[in-house]
Amino acid sequence: MPDYGRFMGPAYGVGRMSRVKKTAQKRLARLLRGRTEPHGIEITNESILKGVEVDDSGIVQLWIQPTRAHCPCCINDLMELRSEINQQKGVLACHIEVVGVPQADRWTAAINE
Repeated sequence: MPDYGRFMGPAYGVGRMSRVKKTAQKRLARLLRGRTEPHGIEITNESILKGVEVDDSGIVQLWIQPTRAHCPCCINDLMELRSEINQQKGVLACHIEVVGVPQADRWTAAINE
């Protein structure tokens, strides 16, 4: 499990980073920067984006807490975000884990189908 609250923090600079990982991180950062969720809050806000990991093969994992539980537009937005991330050069796959809402496992399953 990631260190919640960090977004591409110092741990990513430790050791030698693969070119794939570096490319995936840059593209992910560009994609998330300035992006807002359906209710107008930036997705990089610490109340929403709880954790980020990019491994050496380019697999991206995000931990996200939606602002409103059981909101259809939030689920749809996260599905679109996952699709956009998967299309980025250097990204092998993307998994979004929903946290902090009732039945988060159902949200996670729906988004990652």
